[in-house]
Amino acid sequence: MTRTVRSRVLAGIAVGALAATLGLPGVAAAATTHRTASVCALHPLPLPADMVGRAVEVDPTGRFVAGLGYRITGDVWQPLMLLWTVPPLHPRPGVWNEPRLTVVPTAVDHIPSSINRYGVVVGSASVDNVYRPWRYSNGHFEWLPAPTTVSGTWAVAINSRGDVVGYGAVEETETTIPLLWPADRPGTVEVIDSPPVTGAEEILDDGTIVGTAGGFGWVRHPDGTTDRLTAPGARWSGVWAAQGTWAVGRIGISDDREDGTWVRWDLRTGVANAVNLEGRTPQDVNARGAVLTGQTVVHGDRIVTLYGAVPDARLVLGWSIADNGLVVGSTNDSRLRPASWTDC
Repeated sequence: MTRTVRSRVLAGIAVGALAATLGLPGVAAAATTHRTASVCALHPLPLPADMVGRAVEVDPTGRFVAGLGYRITGDVWQPLMLLWTVPPLHPRPGVWNEPRLTVVPTAVDHIPSSINRYGVVVGSASVDNVYRPWRYSNGHFEWLPAPTTVSGTWAVAINSRGDVVGYGAVEETETTIPLLWPADRPGTVEVIDSPPVTGAEEILDDGTIVGTAGGFGWVRHPDGTTDRLTAPGARWSGVWAAQGTWAVGRIGISDDREDGTWVRWDLRTGVANAVNLEGRTPQDVNARGAVLTGQTVVHGDRIVTLYGAVPDARLVLGWSIADNGLVVGSTNDSRLRPASWTDC
């Protein structure tokens, strides 16, 4: 399960495209153009005046949003999970129907990491200084099982079938192992057969799992085979996010992990192409291949700025993007507030 990308995939990468992918000297990056900021409309998500919080995850359809918040009473900050149900987006740009908010009080910080198209949320929470994975569905939290060999466990992604992936920390070897909680076997957890020192970052609806292992990105296909996500000449790679047939991450041709090129992989072929993020770090990618950074959405050679974003200031942060272009995140002027953006 540690083999490299199949030769038929590598053969599909032309020399010129490879040079652009790896950012070799003398190769210009693709030009980018900007749409006006007003096209990407800002819509604050509803939140009571006695709370602060941020939206962190949106499901692929753009219907369900999950966030983390606190109710402030004097010096007491009560942790909350925030859930919004978003009405269908209006076909006319800028028209917005306010979502419905559900506030779920929690005993500890239940940090959402993923939500699927049915509104099922997964994440992790620190209990007695140990991280434990959880799932929330139909008004109820439940702890997910963890292997006895790990000291902390994180659930990071859920697909439409309800399969969950994540990773566990192994203190003895100072490594992590990728984990799968299969929907068709409730109450069980499996160690994914893949390279060591790894974690699973995403599970797609067909069961494809994407992650990083042993210095390279990887994709585990539904038939159990695993391929590297890389390109000829790359010394390392890493995956940040995946959705649909796309993954976004970084490739480097030297041992310096700070000297790399951001790329999008087409999971159907394994081909990587450079993507110009203008010095920003990717937060998410949707099924259309649009890459979300903290303040922009990158569509190939076109970049759209989230309304309200200020260069070099963290007043606006986009965290997750749906397939319909809905972005969720936060604004932070006088207080931290959840926000969304449409028509990006």
